[in-house]
Amino acid sequence: MTSGNQINLNPYPLKLYGSPNGINQTLALKVAKLLKNKLAPVNYKEFKNGEYLVHHTESVRDRDVYLIIQPRFGNKEILANDLDECESLVYALKQGEPARVTVVMPCLPYARQDKPSNHREPVLSQKVPMRLQMAGAHRIVVLHLHNPSSYNAHPLTIPVVDVNVNDLLLKHIRSKKFNLEKFKIVAPDLGAAPACRKLAQQLGIPENIIIINKFRDPKKINHNEVMEVIGEAKGFNCIIPDDMADTCGTAVKALKTLKENGAKDVYFTATHAILSGEAVENLNQAPFKAVWFSDSCISEENKKKIKKLEIIETSKLLAKIIDNLHNGDSVTELWHNGN
Repeated sequence: MTSGNQINLNPYPLKLYGSPNGINQTLALKVAKLLKNKLAPVNYKEFKNGEYLVHHTESVRDRDVYLIIQPRFGNKEILANDLDECESLVYALKQGEPARVTVVMPCLPYARQDKPSNHREPVLSQKVPMRLQMAGAHRIVVLHLHNPSSYNAHPLTIPVVDVNVNDLLLKHIRSKKFNLEKFKIVAPDLGAAPACRKLAQQLGIPENIIIINKFRDPKKINHNEVMEVIGEAKGFNCIIPDDMADTCGTAVKALKTLKENGAKDVYFTATHAILSGEAVENLNQAPFKAVWFSDSCISEENKKKIKKLEIIETSKLLAKIIDNLHNGDSVTELWHNGN
């Protein structure tokens, strides 16, 4: 993807890998195609006792290696296996003496566990980067971290590159040719208010944002109670942006509360469609005007199941990021310049 007469100053050839088990790598295949490359083969073998063997079959010596991994959510055993297999492949690659190993994991597991809610709780957001670092990774690239500051609290020696995907959402909304004077951005909680206010400003929405004030019981998992709407919803169309769509309970309750306060059409958008439990059913039963998810971790099966779903593609952005990292160019400018 290097443009024009630009010279590639990286003396180490690019090598791409997808999921070690070959499952859920649609995004990896798209990125490889955009980079005019291909996913290198992996030898994967599973034993009856639960163990497995995973390793590369081609030389990676002095190569700039990128693993494009989409962990599968919704099942704790599958997620644990995906993480373990990724870590094992990184470890195997490290033995081959590559120049560098970068793990591109668009949706980072455990990202929400960024602070202790109760006494003695661990901050597990650091768990995945620490494991990959110990296996031999040099860097991790993610999309839209839940709380980027939580990764600065631990002395990691490898960087976690948090990629801003706001421009992709802006482009998608603008493509709809909405009359944005009739819209409001809705923060699903108080913590999301600054990001939602910035989104509203970028879209040129003149009114103040709406904030959903909710109470979450820290002793219960995936449970919250929507309490009130702060702001005027009556007569406006609403967009609820979030970083993750897990059980989608918050989004559905926010929709109900907005409708009770006179809102018209309500749109729900999230970067990471984790979709645990009855999330798909919750979305299909709720009267959203449309649902917009990126393809960071959503399965092909769930793409077909969700009504009114529109996918925001991330493959071009990821391909540009890998290309810039490989060639020693800036990554931040990819979204600061509105590309």
